[in-house]
Amino acid sequence: MGSKDERPESFTRTARKAQIVACAIEVIAEVGYPQASIRKIADRVGIAMSAVLYHFGSKDNLVDAIVEHMYRTMLALVAPALDAETTATGKLNAYIRSCIEYFGTHRAALLALTSTATNFAPGDGRRFDELGLSPEVAEQLTVLDPMAILAAGQRNGEFGDFPLESTAMAVRGAVNSVVEKILREPGYDARGYGEDLVEIFGRVVSSGQ
Repeated sequence: MGSKDERPESFTRTARKAQIVACAIEVIAEVGYPQASIRKIADRVGIAMSAVLYHFGSKDNLVDAIVEHMYRTMLALVAPALDAETTATGKLNAYIRSCIEYFGTHRAALLALTSTATNFAPGDGRRFDELGLSPEVAEQLTVLDPMAILAAGQRNGEFGDFPLESTAMAVRGAVNSVVEKILREPGYDARGYGEDLVEIFGRVVSSGQ
């Protein structure tokens, strides 16, 4: 009997926390992290400040939840795209396209993340890039490293000879660099950029040049 009562409460709390995170992203994207007070976030949700603090305890914990939310939403798009492919070429192309698709369709989240990364100093001494990394998320994020795809392609002979680590860094850098363009130019053709990268890196991995 008790377990039946707990389930709806747990579901309701999870839904409320997700709503707070979504509204926090909106507020930070609009006014910047320094101006995004707990009060403004609570007002956006339509609840009291005490309710936000009840669910997260502090603004630091809310930021941690925001970062974890972004990791999880990106994984939800990228991981299935990679799983659907059976070749290293297909996986590399899916990695490029799905990452850029995520960036192109989550501009507000990118604005919020950029503003927060610039202005937030975690109270527990962690670096910003350590936020949101529960053991589960950290393990899943290995899918976002193109190194494994490139190495597999070389092992099975699908790819040519090229410096593995440097090429993986180049792929990551090229994919991530679109973020700045998206933030500066809301109408930027991120999808077209992704197709250019597919062609460019397709040549690199097949020829090693």
